[in-house]
Amino acid sequence: MRRSPRPIALLALALVGCADGLPTVPRAESPALARVAASDGAAGARPISGTCTTTFAPIPLPPPAVYRQVATGTCTLSHLGRSALLLIQDVRLADGTQQSVVVTYTAANGDVLRASNVGTSRRSGAGVAFEATVTFVGGTGRFARATGQAHVTGTADFVANTSDYTIEGWIAYDAADRSGS
Repeated sequence: MRRSPRPIALLALALVGCADGLPTVPRAESPALARVAASDGAAGARPISGTCTTTFAPIPLPPPAVYRQVATGTCTLSHLGRSALLLIQDVRLADGTQQSVVVTYTAANGDVLRASNVGTSRRSGAGVAFEATVTFVGGTGRFARATGQAHVTGTADFVANTSDYTIEGWIAYDAADRSGS
């Protein structure tokens, strides 16, 4: 017998709903991120922005204390264009916090931008609204030595098992670097 995803969504909402008083990741507007880049001496820092859409598997029942979420999707990002996304993160369902294990953005030419993220979520409609701080930590090709930081805001729908988010911040990399490391 196949179970409806609605009980899963309701249970997840109930768990996340217990965390209404959570502190959220401070929102860093792009001017503030640009100032951070300048103060850190990030040579060649430039704005990065875009949108992503992902899909993920439903939360299992009974829900674990920490859920390893694997999301795949597509993004349209400055400096990468249309790119593939792989996100593996651990989500603590009781308090709505998340921390990435793997975040990769793969450009059409194969260059990979790697990142890490930490964030929080709160109940919203049939899912959650979330915020995170993404830190760029290298990659391959022109992103081999990439650095930077961005703010992510978005929503996840537990009925459709999809999420959408925007990303805005700064990135520094050598566009001529083809080291592939």
